[in-house]
Amino acid sequence: MASHHFWRGKLESCLPGRTASVFCSHAQKDSVLQFAQETAIQVGHNATLHCNFSTSFSTFYIFWYQQRPNQSPQFLLQVSTYKFHEDSGRFSSVLSMEDSQVLLHVQDAKLQDSAVYLCALKPHWCLQHAALYRKVRVL
Repeated sequence: MASHHFWRGKLESCLPGRTASVFCSHAQKDSVLQFAQETAIQVGHNATLHCNFSTSFSTFYIFWYQQRPNQSPQFLLQVSTYKFHEDSGRFSSVLSMEDSQVLLHVQDAKLQDSAVYLCALKPHWCLQHAALYRKVRVL
């Protein structure tokens, strides 16, 4: 398991296909997991990326990042136990507490959407976890 550091919503290190954890003072059984290693989307089509999570906290945030080739990860949007749905342009996310899952919807896919996508879990204090889609290709 590789460690990655998050600070002020910015991911400093990112390895595709890995699960990451950063622990503060005591460990919890919290995690996020994305099953797809690679997803292909046709230009102009819609797609949904899935991220399953497990947390012992009742209050938390889930962040989505996009990392284009040879670039740093960029923040897309966040959902939380305070706000289950968020829209940002062609991207939207929905948090399902019942299914322990957060979805990232991509509408009208563009070639520039080809990237690695990361979902990151942040409980209400400093314990954080992340999981990566290895690659999303828009054809």
